[in-house]
Amino acid sequence: MSRLASLDTVLQRIRGEYHESPGLRLTHWQFQRLWNLDADQARLVIEQLVQTRFLRGARDGTFVRCEQS
Repeated sequence: MSRLASLDTVLQRIRGEYHESPGLRLTHWQFQRLWNLDADQARLVIEQLVQTRFLRGARDGTFVRCEQS
């Protein structure tokens, strides 16, 4: 499986989890643990999700869905 396909799969899983759990708030470290990512992979997926405005960074260091207040 190519790296791009793997990234797409992880992004789909993460979006699915955030849709299923509307109040989900995760830190960078929690992204790593929950989806078995290394630090660079977690940074990459978080950046992608923030860039596409699916997630936003909260003041407490967590990442939440943009639709949330």
